[in-house]
Amino acid sequence: MKHQLKKPYIAVRTEGADSYGGNQAWLSTKWQRDVGCGLVAAQDIVSYLKGGEQVVSMEKYLEDMEQTVKFFPIKSPMGLNGFMLAWGVNRMLKKSELPFRARWSVGRKRFLKRLPEMLKDDIPALLSVGPGFFHRKERLPLYHKDASGAFTRANSMRDHYVTVTGWEQVEDVKWLHISSWGEPFYVNLEEYLEHVKKYDNFLFSSILYIRRIEK
Repeated sequence: MKHQLKKPYIAVRTEGADSYGGNQAWLSTKWQRDVGCGLVAAQDIVSYLKGGEQVVSMEKYLEDMEQTVKFFPIKSPMGLNGFMLAWGVNRMLKKSELPFRARWSVGRKRFLKRLPEMLKDDIPALLSVGPGFFHRKERLPLYHKDASGAFTRANSMRDHYVTVTGWEQVEDVKWLHISSWGEPFYVNLEEYLEHVKKYDNFLFSSILYIRRIEK
């Protein structure tokens, strides 16, 4: 089983290799760099849905971000929650006259149904790993995949938004291919679900469900 976006994901030209999606560390204000992962995911997803250039310069990416932040006027020190993201992304979609609508999807069953549904329809999925207010030391592992197909732990995250660009099953393990900090990573789906069950909940850890609508 494998679901993958049909086009290359958004990339930004850097001094080294092109990125895999955006990176909040590039953004212009401290607030954006500290809690701007939702802004990055929102901009990348809407840019993907627009089509057009898949690889852009850093200058163009940051110019676009100046417009993106205007759709999210609330600047909480805790960042954007899922409902704020849905509101702002819907404003972006409407402004761009794109035939999609977004809403924050709550619940394990909805999550497992809607995530592959979106990828089949060539729609990237904004995924959150919640703050785990009473388990702040617990982090979800992130993996890299080497040329042989082996997965090795490369990083970890909590209280963070990423973008899911693919879903594949390798033997008995389901993996989500994600963009975070401008890099490709993988999330073990069962580890994610167990992390949410033990340390967070599906109000904070879920996806932004975007569906295509009739014009």
